[in-house]
This record gives sequence, structure tokens and C-alpha cells, in this order.
Amino acid sequence: MPLTTTQLLSAPCKRKIKHKRTPIQIAFSALTRISPYLAGRLATLLWYRTQHRCVTVEEQRVLKQASTEVRKFADKSVCIYRWGEGAPVLLTHGWNGNAGQMTFLVEALVDQGFQVTAFDAPGHGHSSGNSTDIIEISGVITQLLQESGGDTAVVAHSFGCMCAMHAIANGASASSVVCISPPKDVTTLLQQFTNILGMNSAVTHQVRRRLEQRFGEKMWSRLSMQEWVRRADIPGLIIHDSRDRYIPVSNGRAVHTVWKESQLQITRGLGHMRILQNAEVATSIGHFLIKSNQ
Repeated sequence: MPLTTTQLLSAPCKRKIKHKRTPIQIAFSALTRISPYLAGRLATLLWYRTQHRCVTVEEQRVLKQASTEVRKFADKSVCIYRWGEGAPVLLTHGWNGNAGQMTFLVEALVDQGFQVTAFDAPGHGHSSGNSTDIIEISGVITQLLQESGGDTAVVAHSFGCMCAMHAIANGASASSVVCISPPKDVTTLLQQFTNILGMNSAVTHQVRRRLEQRFGEKMWSRLSMQEWVRRADIPGLIIHDSRDRYIPVSNGRAVHTVWKESQLQITRGLGHMRILQNAEVATSIGHFLIKSNQ
């Protein structure tokens, strides 16, 4: 339990508590001492690198009930899942996630009369590849939305929120959007990445420079949820947990502040991932989508 201000003042001789570094932080720190340049190159490669997370038994049960299709998007195969009948909803998972993480919402939305589509993003789940970026994922979202029509709602989680809003900001059509635990911009993602690896300022600067070479120097203002939703003319629901350790709730509040047609729901004690398996959250999403379609 954190010390209170009174306790800190009454016990000034106590040593400051240090957080134990993770193995990857220790290894990355050693590489940085040997060659900051190589550390910068490795960090940039890791920025795009993805992991194929395994699905649980329960997630696999729901995925097996889907109508499954494997499609080519550019040079990668993408696995697409569909359930139910009714008003269309597209689910978009976050970085290093997969469609399996969304299966609690799948069942809840199908029970409420929606037709649900989900997909494993490139480099995720059963889709091919081991790296991707926001441009590639938003391209998949754009094509799926074009095929399903402008009356499709989107429910996205974490980095998936940025990918979905990037697609919409660049011409894709959706009837409404639910953003669960959204980061407000790419700067937030870089800060999270910096913390995970334990990068120093010199290495972080290298990563920033290499990203700018790929996406342009204006990427920090251009790849921004706040800028995209500011121009969005569709209703939105933002759901964020007050104890989210990965994407602080201040991000959700910041997005809500500039999104004129948005509602904000703050949960407590669900964190960044359990929020996807909460019955009240699923009910709120269903009610929002039904009202938006009326």
C-alpha cells in the first residue's frame, strides 16, 4: 500500500522503494550500454513485432461456432469470423490480441440480435505475419466496412480503437463506434513502449526518428485519436477503467472531451483486459448500439 503524505513526513529516513526491473529491461539496458545505436534499431524492430497469443478453451468454443473465412490483404492472410444475424457489428481487438479476446462480447451481441464480425489482425491470432502497423490494420478494417455497408457499428479495444478511427478518418463509413480503453495518441503508445523496455532518452529519440522516417515528421499530431474524433460526425461510446495500468483512464477522458457525440462510461476494478469479459460492459454496449440504430 502506498505511503500517505503524513507517513512520508514522519519517516524521512526510510529508503525509497525501487521497482524491480523485468528481464527484458535488464537485457535491453545491457545492450544500450554496449551500443545505443543497436539498441535503437532493435527497439524499432520490436515496435512493429507482434505475438500470436493462444486462445483459451472457452474462446476456442465460440470461435468454432463462427463462419470462418481466410482472405488475402496485401501479402498477408487474415482470418475472419462471423456469427448471428441482424444489424452488423465489426469487432477489432488490440495489439498482441486476437478475435478470441472479444468472444464474450460476441455472444452478448449475438444474443441481442446483432450480426457480429471479428478478425485476427495481420500478425495476430491465426492470421499470417509477425509484424504490422496501424496503416495495415486500418486497411483491413476499411475493406470490411466497405463490404458490410455504412450501417455497420464498430466495437474496438485499445490499439484497435486507433486503427478503427484511423480508417474512419480516412474515408471508411460506420454508423457508430464503441472505444474500449482507447489511447489518445501515438505518443501515449511510445511512452508505454518506453516503459516496457526501460529505454533511456537517447534510445527513445532514435525510435522517434526512425518512426518519423516511415510515417512523416507530423505523425505525432496526425496519428491522434483526439484529432480523428474531433472531426467524427458519428455517435460514440467510450468505456475505460479507472485502474487501467496500460492505458490510463485520462486517455479515455481526453478522447471524450473532444468527441462531441460521445458518451463516457468509467468502470472500476476491471483493468485493461477484464473489461472485455464484463456483463455490465457488454450490456451497455448492446444498449448503445440499439439506440444508435434507431
